[in-house]
Amino acid sequence: MHITYQLTPEDFYQGFIAWRSRRKWQKWLRWIAYPIVATASLTSLLLLLVARSSETTPFALFGLIFGVGWFTYMLLAPRFYSRRQFRNHPVAQSPITLDVSEQGFEFHNAHADSKVAWSAYVAWGEAKSVFVVMPQPRAYITIPKRAFTDEQQAEFREILRRNIGSN
Repeated sequence: MHITYQLTPEDFYQGFIAWRSRRKWQKWLRWIAYPIVATASLTSLLLLLVARSSETTPFALFGLIFGVGWFTYMLLAPRFYSRRQFRNHPVAQSPITLDVSEQGFEFHNAHADSKVAWSAYVAWGEAKSVFVVMPQPRAYITIPKRAFTDEQQAEFREILRRNIGSN
């Protein structure tokens, strides 16, 4: 399989989302944390508005600040991180050609050529618009789905399952 693509900041963001959601328990933990932090933040706000006292105000203020900070980080940090990664990664800003074979991946662009065997990858995942392959648990390579036809996407998914394992 031979594809060519140009990455965008949105691809980096979707790649981060796929990487962050690669394990089911992490995804569920985040979805459980959202209502817990929201409830604690609203409770803190109510304490500040209704039950003002010298004993409750510092705790309520801390809870409210923590909740706002946590939501800001969880919702906005991935966007900022992705944009920064895109800007600081020269390889991402030029067209990339990917050859997929039974031996592994071959990446080619204006900056580098690399050949990586399947055994170098530890996991893979996908989001709405990208696939990610991980050469190590904290690093991932983003491949946009728009570079594939529908049939190629299904074939690529099967190649990943066969050579890297289930996502």
